[in-house]
Amino acid sequence: MRTVVFEICIALAALAGFGVGYLLWDRTDAYYAVDLAALGPGPENDLIRYGHALIVDTPRYVGRSAENPAIAYGGNDLACQSCHLKAGLQPFAAPFVSTAATFPMMVNNKVVTLPDRINSCMALGLNGRPLPEDSQEMAALIAYIEFVGNGTPEGVRLPGMGLMPIALPEALPDSRRGLAVYAQQCASCHGQNGQGERKQPPNVGYYVPPLWGEGSFNGGAGMGQLFYAASFIRANMPTGVDYRTPTLTVQEAWDVAAYMISNPHPIAPPEPEPEPAAEEGAGEEEAPAAP
Repeated sequence: MRTVVFEICIALAALAGFGVGYLLWDRTDAYYAVDLAALGPGPENDLIRYGHALIVDTPRYVGRSAENPAIAYGGNDLACQSCHLKAGLQPFAAPFVSTAATFPMMVNNKVVTLPDRINSCMALGLNGRPLPEDSQEMAALIAYIEFVGNGTPEGVRLPGMGLMPIALPEALPDSRRGLAVYAQQCASCHGQNGQGERKQPPNVGYYVPPLWGEGSFNGGAGMGQLFYAASFIRANMPTGVDYRTPTLTVQEAWDVAAYMISNPHPIAPPEPEPEPAAEEGAGEEEAPAAP
C-alpha cells in the first residue's frame, strides 16, 4: 500500500513535470464548446454519436448491467463521465480535448496507444475487461475523442487538460479530518456510506457515482491515487464548482481524498512490468550474419 509520503512525492514530480506549464498559457474556451447537435446524418457521424452515448451512458451499453450481455465489458455500472465530466469537455476534469493529439505516447519505455489508454480505463475505472480493439465500441469512442479534439494542435496539451495542479498540503493528509469534510460537503450527494445514487429502473447506472465499495473504481484507477483524487476534488467538487473559485481549501481536498481512498475498493489487477530501457549497442552481437 502506498504511503502518504510517496504520494506527495508523486505530486511534487507532477507539479514540476507537466502541471504548471499549461496553467501559464491563455485559456482557450472554444475547444471546450463542442456542439454534437450540429452533426449531420451519415455513418461517420452516427459513430461519433454512439461514442458520445458510450461516454454518458456507459452502463447501458458496456457496463455490468448492459442491455446486451455479450458486450458487458465493465465490471461496475459507472459511466465514463463519472470522472470525465460533461462527456470529456470540462476543463481540469480529465477532458478529451487534446487526447487524440497526444497519443501515442511513451510510458515506462513502452508505446501507449489511444486504445491502450481507453482499455486502461475499462480495467481500472470501470473495473472490467478490455474492449476488443476491432470492436464498434472502440471505434466509436475513438471517433468521439477525435471529434472533440478536432483542430487542436498536434502533440500539445491545451489549457485545462488533465487535472488542475494542486499545492502540497500544509499538514499530512488525514482521513479523520477528511471524514468531517465529507460529511459536510459530499455526503448529501454521494451518500453517507459513499454509495452514490442509483438511477431508477429500467435505467441503469447512477445519477451520482459511488466513491467506494463493490460498485466503485478499483484501487488502480487514477481516482484511487491520493494526488490525482485531491486534484480532481479541488477543481470539480462539490458539483457545480468553478475551478477558478474552489469551494474546498487545499488541505480539505487532500484530507477528503485521503478519506475516500481509505475506504474499501475492488482490488486492482496486477500492473505489467515496465519495458527495460534499450541500451546503446544492445543486440549488436545477436545480429545475424549477412548471407
